[in-house]
Amino acid sequence: SDVCSSDLRNSLQISWIEYLEERNPQLRMVSSGVMEQLETELQNLLLTKRELSRDIALLRVRERITDELLFNRLNNLVSYRDLQHQVTKKRKVWPIRKLISEFSEEVFRIMPCWLASPESVSAIFPMIRYFDLVIFDEASQCYTERGIPAMARGKQVVIAGDPMQLRPSDFYQVRWGEQDEMVEMDSLLDFASTRLIRVSLEAHYRSRLPELIDFSNRHFYKGKLKSLPNRDLINLKQSAFEFEYVDGIWHQQTNEREAQRVAERVLELVQENTEKSIGVITFNFFQQQLIQDFIFRDFKAQKISIPESLMVKNLENVQGDERDIIIFSTGYAPDETGKLSLNFGSLNQVGGENRLNVAITRAREKIIVITSLEP
Repeated sequence: SDVCSSDLRNSLQISWIEYLEERNPQLRMVSSGVMEQLETELQNLLLTKRELSRDIALLRVRERITDELLFNRLNNLVSYRDLQHQVTKKRKVWPIRKLISEFSEEVFRIMPCWLASPESVSAIFPMIRYFDLVIFDEASQCYTERGIPAMARGKQVVIAGDPMQLRPSDFYQVRWGEQDEMVEMDSLLDFASTRLIRVSLEAHYRSRLPELIDFSNRHFYKGKLKSLPNRDLINLKQSAFEFEYVDGIWHQQTNEREAQRVAERVLELVQENTEKSIGVITFNFFQQQLIQDFIFRDFKAQKISIPESLMVKNLENVQGDERDIIIFSTGYAPDETGKLSLNFGSLNQVGGENRLNVAITRAREKIIVITSLEP
């Protein structure tokens, strides 16, 4: 009876599908492969559109350079003549600030887009609104008083950043105006968020498997992020995480056994698949240096070139980076006497949760934790 019931249910489902497809012929496109063909065609068209848009933009920039050229009565080009002289002479070379001040129209016609730090903007450009738009990236790491002078060089400003990522570091730096309202804010992003229109970007593109961003999404972003997972990776049904315990010892702010194992794992991954990019994140600077030394030694012994994409960094300077596979070396472990200190470096300091959030969201496909700490 169970077999008959299953056959009946299957026949009803097939009949229902045929009925729906007959009433809605467009549904047949999915099973016939037409939908997949249209998807591929759309993807190719979007790539072509992107390339054409880039070429058109470059063409328009070049056209601007030759617009409204000035010639003297002997038909010699006058535009750019003095600028060319200044940038090609070998002696008494002008500072960039003076060059821009004297030839701003010619300079910005040739180079309309500039990429610089806030400090460089203040040093290079006179206090004039040269730019139509000033964009700040990673504004959570920029002090307010260092960003405002750059804002003054533009007519409009866009300030982009994530309050859940790294704060500015004031080690070895003196901040201007300790009692000023700007200094009371941690960053330019915080200062701007109370005065400008706020727009949240909620689509998370980096993590190709949802579980890689799940912890941060729940605990840092209140579940607002919408992940864009990779279908092929999900269908493999492989875990996005790997945990490996190493019986290491914490000595002089390093863990040698753990560093050796991390270097071995990097070598294994490179030998398995050279196409995957790999990153190593450590929880302190000295462990980072030790791992770099072991990686160099192991690759040299195997006569294998270290991939250019290989990254070895610590918590403080990994923001903005991403790799297919991320290996964590926590480093911390019991010492020779078996005592475990609960001082975990910068994670214990103010903003430690932001450092953790940055570290655990760098992987596209997989996170490997190599540690001497039991769960």
